[in-house]
Amino acid sequence: MADTFARAIPTPGALAPSTDYDRTRWEERVLASRTLHHNARFLALVLSHHADASGRLPAGGIQHASRLAARTHLPGKQVRISLTALELAGFLTRPDLATWEAREVVRPITLTYPTAPARQEPPAPGAPR
Repeated sequence: MADTFARAIPTPGALAPSTDYDRTRWEERVLASRTLHHNARFLALVLSHHADASGRLPAGGIQHASRLAARTHLPGKQVRISLTALELAGFLTRPDLATWEAREVVRPITLTYPTAPARQEPPAPGAPR
C-alpha cells in the first residue's frame, strides 16, 4: 500500500505552464481513464472548470481540500485522496509538500496530460532471458 501513494518529485519544467493545454481534451482523457475512481473524475472536472487557459490553478486558490470539499460535497479525506490519485495518474502536478515554503498558502496545481508508460513486451519464444 505504501508504494501506491509514492510521489514522483516534479522537476521545475514539469511545474511550468503547459503550452498545449486544452480543457476539452484534458477532460476527455480524465473521463476515459479506467484507473480513476469516480470521485477523482468528478474532482478533476471541478478543477478544470476553475483552471486558467494554461491549465493552472494559482497558489492559494480553490484547490484547498476544505474549499473543494464544500464545493463538491465530498468528504475532505476523499478530496485529498482524489488529488493524490490524480497526481499519481499524471493528470496534475504540484510542488513537493516538503519543499513548499509558504505553508499557509495552498500549493498551485498544473493540469497535465499523463505520459504513456513504456511498452514492455515479453521476450520472444526461445530468446535468451
